[in-house]
Amino acid sequence: MAITFSIVVAETALWLAAVAWGTSWLLRETGAGARPPAAGSSTSTGDLFGLVVAPIVVFFALSLLSVMASRDRVEGLFELREIFLFAAPIVTWALWRDPDARARGLKVFAVGIFAALFVGLYQAAVMTPAPGDAIYRATGPLGHYMTFSGVLLVSIPALLTIRGRIGRVAGHLVAGLAIAMIGLTLTRSAWIGCGTALVVFYGVGLIPARQKKSSGKKGFQERPAHYAISLVVALVVITLFVSALAGPDSLLERAASTFSMENPNDRDRLAMAATGLKIIKAHPLLGIGPGLMERVYPAWVVDWGFREQNPHLHNNLLQIAAERGLLGLSAWLWMMAAFGILSWRILRSVGATGPGGPEASAALASLAGFLAMGMFEYNFSDSEVLMALLYVVSLPLAAETRPNHHGATR
Repeated sequence: MAITFSIVVAETALWLAAVAWGTSWLLRETGAGARPPAAGSSTSTGDLFGLVVAPIVVFFALSLLSVMASRDRVEGLFELREIFLFAAPIVTWALWRDPDARARGLKVFAVGIFAALFVGLYQAAVMTPAPGDAIYRATGPLGHYMTFSGVLLVSIPALLTIRGRIGRVAGHLVAGLAIAMIGLTLTRSAWIGCGTALVVFYGVGLIPARQKKSSGKKGFQERPAHYAISLVVALVVITLFVSALAGPDSLLERAASTFSMENPNDRDRLAMAATGLKIIKAHPLLGIGPGLMERVYPAWVVDWGFREQNPHLHNNLLQIAAERGLLGLSAWLWMMAAFGILSWRILRSVGATGPGGPEASAALASLAGFLAMGMFEYNFSDSEVLMALLYVVSLPLAAETRPNHHGATR
């Protein structure tokens, strides 16, 4: 719940949970704590430490090599503090295996998102421009519209999986407000990412499951056509709502400038890409070192670049390849693919409404939206966005391991 307000509080809570889980594991292994897990519980544990943790370890090991080869090791080591956020998959897996606890966790997550949206709506009402911006762009409590829109983007699919008669309505309402707020941030990359996430989320309902669905409770994607119609109607209402607050001229101007070469920012994005390719060609294996792009950019910028200084390349692939080399980029792609493969495997096995299916749908949609936005923004560097993403994409790990009536997992 703190992700949308204070990354310090959120990281502190994350690590307190990680320490608590580690202590519980140690007590269990030494025979002083709870009963050992039953047979059959190793499948999800193997997924966690084999499929997911392995690429994370390799990515940060290669990042460390890049730091050691860079000209500023102190700055590089400071940049690698993001590794602490990757306790999220372990904590999510350990904490949310119980379906009721996982449902409560999603509702608490929704409360945090709604509170952040309330701040954003207040900003929209008073039309307060962001610092350094001539036009109004909602920033929420996070202080920057790109960070705010990025957190909302990866949260929306998770909100759409909240179950229960009242909970489901509330979750969809908060998700709708989040989509509207992304519109109010006027962040074009988030618009593309949000659209991608929604298409993937509702599209995975068409994936045929290898296992037959049980005759028990029916999932939230039982009738894809009805939800598609509802989604279109909801998007029309949201568009009218956003237009009324932000003004249709602002929205149309931002949308029209997306692919316009008359826009200096768009031309500068091309210059960043060209500059990044120059750096990658000169430092192909380990890159220039994490955290050094802003310092070295003026020496490498192409002569037709609009700006001589940029903090990053506004593209995850180029930024990671330039700073950590092609080896680091390969490990990063492996890491992203690992979460996607995990969700895809669950969806192919049980479908979008089977055990773990809703969580897998949300994870795959959030990951797709994050990657789509990351083609136009270096959102991997936003701790708030990354922490929210790791929570959502790790939910299938927890959902795939379900407690039985003896309290063990399977």
